[in-house]
This record gives sequence, C-alpha cells and structure tokens, in this order.
Amino acid sequence: MHWPRFCTRSTMASTVWKGQLNFGLVSIPVRLQRAARKERIPLRYLKNAPEPETDDDEVASDGISVQIRKPHNLKARAQASREEASRPQAQTELRPPEVHPAVAPSQVWRIKQSIRTEDEDQPVPRNDLLRGYEVAPDQFVTVRKDELRMLRPPTSVTMEIVRSVRLAEIDPIFLEASYYVVPEPAGERAYALLFLSLRETGYVALATVAMHGREHIVIVRPAQQGLIAHPMYYVDEVRAENEYPADIAHANPRELQMAKTFTQAIAGSFSPEEFKDKYREGLRSLISAKSNQKEVATVTHARSVPLSRQAPVTDIMDALRMSLELGKPPTSERTLAESGKVSEPKRGRRKRSA
Repeated sequence: MHWPRFCTRSTMASTVWKGQLNFGLVSIPVRLQRAARKERIPLRYLKNAPEPETDDDEVASDGISVQIRKPHNLKARAQASREEASRPQAQTELRPPEVHPAVAPSQVWRIKQSIRTEDEDQPVPRNDLLRGYEVAPDQFVTVRKDELRMLRPPTSVTMEIVRSVRLAEIDPIFLEASYYVVPEPAGERAYALLFLSLRETGYVALATVAMHGREHIVIVRPAQQGLIAHPMYYVDEVRAENEYPADIAHANPRELQMAKTFTQAIAGSFSPEEFKDKYREGLRSLISAKSNQKEVATVTHARSVPLSRQAPVTDIMDALRMSLELGKPPTSERTLAESGKVSEPKRGRRKRSA
C-alpha cells in the first residue's frame, strides 16, 4: 500500500537522557531511548481557499472598476433546477435521494493559532506570557520564568540505583513510560553484568535521576535481551481516591464460581500483535486512497493570489487602499490626490531631444 511521504516515521530512536548508571561502585555509560509512545497520524487545521472564478463581470462606476462575483455556473444550475421541476413525476415507489460525494478542495490555506486575551481579544506575544495559580476566583499568584528556572533541578549525569525490589510489589499504575536502556561501547561488559544479576535474582532496580527539569524515580528491569527503564509517578500523583470501591457483599457464591469458570475458560497467553488500532489503520487507508486518486489539495499563499482571484471586495474604500498599496503614484500625484485636486494632465506635443 502506498503511504504518503508526509506520514512516514523515522526509524532512528531518539535519546531522552544520557549519562552513567551507577550500580554500587560500577558506572555504566548508558542512554535512554523511548520504547513506546502513542501513535497519532498528524492532521493539521486548514481552510478552503477561494477557487478561481470564471463568470466575473466588470462594472464601471465613476471611473472605478469593481468586480462583481457570481457563483460558478449559476445560470446553468438554475436552468437545470427549472427543467427538473417541470418534469412529470413518475408513479413509482419512492427512493431515497441520491447522495453525491463531497468534492475535495483543490486549494487550501494553512491555519495559524494565536494566543489572545479573554476580555479584549488582543494577540499576546509568547514572551509576554505569565504563569499563574488561581488561589481564589479571579485571583492569581503569578510566577516568573526565572523563578521557575530556579526550582527546576539540573539534569544529572548519573542514575543512582538505591534499592532492589520485587516487580510484583509495584502496582502498574505507577509506571509512567518505557525506555530502552542502551549501553555505550565502553559499558557493555558492566551492562551485561547488571542485566544477568537482575534476571537471575528476580529483582528490579529502583533508581533516581534528574532529567527534563524534574527528579524521577525509575524502575530498571531486565527484559528479554536487555534493560528497560520505567519512570514512575509519585504517590501524590496517583489519584487513589478516584478508584471505585467494589462492594463484594453483593457477590453471590454460585455466581462467583461461574465467573471463575468462565475466566479460566478464556485464559490464554498475551499476544500484543493480535490487537490493532482500527481507527489509525482506517485513517491511513483513507489517506492512501485519496492520495492514489489525486485528491490532493495545494497550499495557496494569500500574497501569491492575484487580486482578481481574491474574495469579493464589498467596500470601495478597501479596494482603493489595496490599489494604493500595490502601486503608489509619485509623491506629487499622491499629494494632489489627497487634496482632491486631481486634474487631467495637459496634452501637447512632445519635444524631441536633440
């Protein structure tokens, strides 16, 4: 299946942290590479660009040429509607109306998001933004960027293993993400030693590291071939109070035994490749089909669109201003035009230069 170029992904894993993994007095130079992430097909906001018009009339008024836009093929559509209404209706069974597929636009404009104030609806530069915490309705404690920078810990160059724990003791709700621990060439021997010691003892390593402006608790565990690191949520970040308490008093013993039997009947091994993101696969197929059918819109820049193809101009003053911007007259003529004393230039014989 042909996949458009803009949706291809780079196969090179990105490094999110690089430093030393300290296992007692043994330092292992490693780097963390993302092991899993949410896959999203990037869709940008766009806007239909005005299509070129062919049925334009020019009306002269007071020496000013104004273009009046007519919808494309308006006369033909009106004539077809009248002919359809005049036809005798056949005495047959009623059929649902025919649904015509929407025509894909051929030209689009990109959309740029801007930050605006809530009351005055004024654009705000990003450098002028503040951070604030609402302590009461409409009352905020503001924090400057330099104050936030002072609170952020610098990225550490070491990941210190502080404890060995059993993986079964850790609730999966605390696991935030997954990263491959990749050794540098100089640390492969110590890396293999740590991997084998954790796998054969059945422990995982609990380590601490500072990266991306925060201190993290990290679980380093042995996988099939190497080590995987899982940054963890702190205990106050897990919303345990939102967990719904099951009322086990309502469980009937006979129904519970039947539920156990059914659970054992559907038991099997976990195969993650069996499960697919149907929405993402369907969207990829839709984009590929549209690309193969040449339903591709081209980005149109407003500055490159000729004046005659732009949106209808309803204000003559706006049209005059645009005309002045496109081609301003010389200074003397512009002064006379502003004073309202524009006169016809005197015509006479042109003198030949000697």
